Amino acid sequence: MKEDRFIPISNADRIEVIDVLRGLAVGGILIGNMQWFSGYGFAPALMAEQSPLYDQVTHFIVHFLIEGKFYSIFSLLFGFGFALQIARAEERGDLKAGIFKRRLFWLLVIGLLHAFLFWAGDILTIYALMGFVLLLFRKASNERLLKWVTVLIAIPIIWYLLVYILFRAFFPVEALAQFQTAQMDFWNTAVRQASQGTYTEIVSGFNLNYIIGRYLGLIFDMRLPKILAMFLIGVYAYRKGIFQNLAGHAQFVRRVMMWGLSIGLVGNFVFAAVAGKEAVMPPTAAGIVGVILYSFSVPALALGIAALVATVWPTSFGQQVLKVFSPVGRMALTNYLIQTIICVFIFYGYGFGLFGIIGAGTATLIAFTILGFQILISYLWLKYFRYGPIEWLWRQLTYRQRLKFRL
Repeated sequence: MKEDRFIPISNADRIEVIDVLRGLAVGGILIGNMQWFSGYGFAPALMAEQSPLYDQVTHFIVHFLIEGKFYSIFSLLFGFGFALQIARAEERGDLKAGIFKRRLFWLLVIGLLHAFLFWAGDILTIYALMGFVLLLFRKASNERLLKWVTVLIAIPIIWYLLVYILFRAFFPVEALAQFQTAQMDFWNTAVRQASQGTYTEIVSGFNLNYIIGRYLGLIFDMRLPKILAMFLIGVYAYRKGIFQNLAGHAQFVRRVMMWGLSIGLVGNFVFAAVAGKEAVMPPTAAGIVGVILYSFSVPALALGIAALVATVWPTSFGQQVLKVFSPVGRMALTNYLIQTIICVFIFYGYGFGLFGIIGAGTATLIAFTILGFQILISYLWLKYFRYGPIEWLWRQLTYRQRLKFRL
């Protein structure tokens, strides 16, 4: 079948609650990322404990309610979108997922440019690479998908327990003090490089080191199995038609909301209080508790929040409140990249150089300001254009067609 018959989904066919969730997820990801854009997330534990109380409280709330939850929702939506695109492609004769593979390739290119030229905290490269892994599950049954979700969620727990045992068996007691010293040295170097460096110095120095450390951290923390698990939940949600027919699945969605919020709120509160990080290093007994809670309560709260939105959305009040996030979600990729451009200019040396200077409280206020700006700009943009600018470019590269831009 000719590729010119494969076209992007039209606005009339969009599922608006998905755009709303995607917009909320982009906002939540910004709030979580702001801890790292500002440098506060890098601060050694001893320094964080000496910061003002409002910074400590804000950081705790972000850990408790935000960090990990909204990228999990975004991962779920990625899996949902994957299943939707694969189904539409197969209906049109693309049985080898060629369009989706090309879509992933160009997402990977955009992500690599984003990571190496602007910010190492990029998530796009990870989504693109894990998207190729997701292709292996496109023929799996629903039962098999859920079994894999369970296995993938358990992998980080088993891995951390193994690391804890090995650390206790082979590392000397003084390793903790050495690790804390290394943390402080890294912090001082990072603040100097990020807040004072030129663009070239930051890209070739701080940012490059950050990329290496980040990807090693993703592997060590076993973040990748967690992302894939949420992808598979999104595929399952599409196949069951949950978001396509909220009225018909209202009872199921309410159950997910109640259980997700109950388990998620309690589990994440304890996680933030006991561990505070996804995988504490050096590994500790509290870290084991944290990894277990993170593995189960973060997906639970993410599902609870998504189900809450899906429950409220069909009501007139829900649409009045939540509809503002729909344009942000329709331009999610553009907004994600704009967030980076704004934040690196605020915090890095080639801008205002505030890295390591302001705390979690002020950084979070900046995040809300940026989100408010993006809500307004996205609404105004989509009054005149069909897509966000990066979405338009991405679609043209994917479908190899000239697509109309203006309405």
